[in-house]
Amino acid sequence: MSDSRNRRGRAKISLGLSLVFAVAAFVYLTLSQTVYHGVALGALVVAAGYWEYRRTMQDVIAAERLEADAEKNRRRQRK
Repeated sequence: MSDSRNRRGRAKISLGLSLVFAVAAFVYLTLSQTVYHGVALGALVVAAGYWEYRRTMQDVIAAERLEADAEKNRRRQRK
């Protein structure tokens, strides 16, 4: 359980860093007067960060499900 909690925490931190980078890139490129590039790069970074977060969360859920099934099978075999 602790490992899944750590992975969830790291996924949230990674998503947060992606959002911060996207905002920073947007602001920098907007101030450089290339607004469209700022919007495009910001949207790309946010999409990639969300995609990675979602993939990590799916991996965590699948691992938890497999662990629960293995524990259930162990209990069933003990009886």
